Amino acid sequence: MVRLVDIANELQLNVSVVSRALNPAPDRHAVIKAETRELIRSTAAKMGYRPNRQAAFLKKGGDATLLCYLPGTADRLVADLMFGISEAAAREGFPLTFFNGNNSNDFCKFLEQAANNAHSGLLTYPPGKMDDATRRAFEKYLEQGGKALMLNAVSNALQDKTIFDHANLVRLDVDDAYGSALAAEHLYRQECCCVRYHTNYLPLRADSFVNRSMALGMDCAVLDFNELPKLVEKHHKVGIFATRDADGFNILNRLSGMGLQIGKNVLLVSFDDHNQCCLSVPSLSSVHQPTREEGRRAVEKLINMIFGKSEADETIKPYLMVRESTGGNRPEPGIRASETIIY
Repeated sequence: MVRLVDIANELQLNVSVVSRALNPAPDRHAVIKAETRELIRSTAAKMGYRPNRQAAFLKKGGDATLLCYLPGTADRLVADLMFGISEAAAREGFPLTFFNGNNSNDFCKFLEQAANNAHSGLLTYPPGKMDDATRRAFEKYLEQGGKALMLNAVSNALQDKTIFDHANLVRLDVDDAYGSALAAEHLYRQECCCVRYHTNYLPLRADSFVNRSMALGMDCAVLDFNELPKLVEKHHKVGIFATRDADGFNILNRLSGMGLQIGKNVLLVSFDDHNQCCLSVPSLSSVHQPTREEGRRAVEKLINMIFGKSEADETIKPYLMVRESTGGNRPEPGIRASETIIY
């Protein structure tokens, strides 16, 4: 285990200087040159130094643990998010406790756990529409100085949006509008002058796709399977956008029985990029939500808040994975990174 004294000996510096440089909330009167601080931090990283946050918090009567409320869903998005959170928390020396749930009652139980267990801050998905008691409990937590960062509130269609107005609540989202515009631009580059879209309950993604498609001069309307054969005959190539992979897979199934050539005269792109997109036949082009990156960034922002730094709402840009359904290649099994085409 690398200690502060080991880093100090390596750089021939005083231990107190090393400690101040690695302290996320140093005494403002303890000035250290920027180049010295950077040298200490880079050396600490190379040596594998991990701060003992728990010990530091216990000295002050606190607890370094981060509490995380995530959906009770076993899919790539949640798994990557947990990986990213775990990686960043381990790097910074913060223990984690995960809770899973899918509704306001589950979130209320999570808040009760937070009230009864010492911790430093909360990472949370939106709980859906909160009842009055749950809403008051969450607002009380924030008003009493609790640190909380909300993940993916936009894409999960939080109904109770007025909670966003609370000054102490910071949000981190994947940019849905940007991702849907990428889908429209990709179909345009594939020479689709006619596009159709399908959505169930994600209007932001649909609206962004429509707006970008129309700005590019493409004929854009809601998907109607009955008109597809005539559209293909007229335009030779038609693009389709589904706001979720689940809908994309259903569309693939419908198209497979219509005698249309998917990836040639009908191009289909969806949103989320679950693992099944690589396995379907044909493989499905999809906007990739970088939730692993999001998890790492969420921990960084929350830790900054815990140590008194100001953080603002932030969005992370998704990117497009091009596969057979829009004329790309079938991915090699288990090699996702090689598919990435960033627009």
